[in-house]
Amino acid sequence: MKGIFFFILFITTSAHAYIAPAGIRSPKGLLMGDAWTAVANDDFTLFYNPAALGRHQRDFTFYPFNPAIGGTNVLGDTDRFNDLPDTPEGISDVMMNYPVHIATNIVPGFKLFNFGFSFIASEQADLLLRNKIAPTLDVDYRSDRGFVTGLAIPLGSGRVSGKSVSGQQTTLGFGAKYIKRRGIYNSFALTGTDILDAINDSAEIDDILNRLGMVQGSSWGFDGAFEHVVRNGSEQFVFSLVGLDILNTEFDVPKESTSKLAPNRQQINLGAAWHHRSSLFRGTFSLEFRELTQERELLERTRLGIELGIPGISLLGGFNAGYYSYGVSVDAGAMKLTGGFYGLESGGGFRRIQSKRFIIYLSLFDFSFDA
Repeated sequence: MKGIFFFILFITTSAHAYIAPAGIRSPKGLLMGDAWTAVANDDFTLFYNPAALGRHQRDFTFYPFNPAIGGTNVLGDTDRFNDLPDTPEGISDVMMNYPVHIATNIVPGFKLFNFGFSFIASEQADLLLRNKIAPTLDVDYRSDRGFVTGLAIPLGSGRVSGKSVSGQQTTLGFGAKYIKRRGIYNSFALTGTDILDAINDSAEIDDILNRLGMVQGSSWGFDGAFEHVVRNGSEQFVFSLVGLDILNTEFDVPKESTSKLAPNRQQINLGAAWHHRSSLFRGTFSLEFRELTQERELLERTRLGIELGIPGISLLGGFNAGYYSYGVSVDAGAMKLTGGFYGLESGGGFRRIQSKRFIIYLSLFDFSFDA
């Protein structure tokens, strides 16, 4: 019984926790404070900024195998789990206001000139147990399948290509995504019987989740972006304004169902980035203001990212709405590996409840060429 209970705890996610509207995040971007809107130069471009396809430096890029896994960084809270109690009340005290997260995704795809396409296969889950007087478990488990595509259209006579030494470019970007989502988006009182009844009456995990309100729906989402790039030798400056899920991406569920699915909410982001690339040194500094149309404190909106390194390896760091991140990225040609730790807000405010997380990303067999 206790083993099944712990399993449920580790496959759920907080309905009140911050969930990035784009759904899938760039591992490298997360380790740079998620200040990725004006960078967006990896496999995850379409989840941040479709206009960044206009900076694609090769005619064709293919990334067939690029899984990422992430979870709660329990190493950051080892004291919490010393002498773990064996009673439900004791476990509840330990887990109170402690966000638990686990996620995995793979987004194989390609970029062809200024066009991009990626498949989506993602599993994401966290939990947040709150309210010590009347304990409540917020649940938002999501399993996504679908695709995302986008196109960048450079405006005017200016163009910045992979061979350009200097120049300017203004670009419009358009993106669309289709997602089939299966999940749970609900809150359960631990003093009630819903969870215990589901555990007692079901032996299979899928049966338990269905009893708790698992539902499936699908939706289309749309993105738009504007970007201006200035390149001068080894220096490049990027300014981006992006609207993600501009019509809100709500998921249709069966009419007879009383359950609902977590939406991907509209997000307007403004970003700027400086890049330096030479044979000896690589550096990036990025700044971003998130959710411009929502009521937020300034620091809650702010993301900062930095990358410093040499060709083949770089150190990453960032500031994400009050929390810090750090990691390393290795590029060995046919293999890319990124890993590190980051913090994310899970309490719906500024520095209320920190979710400490890790991320590991591996990309194999990707290649690029010019026609």
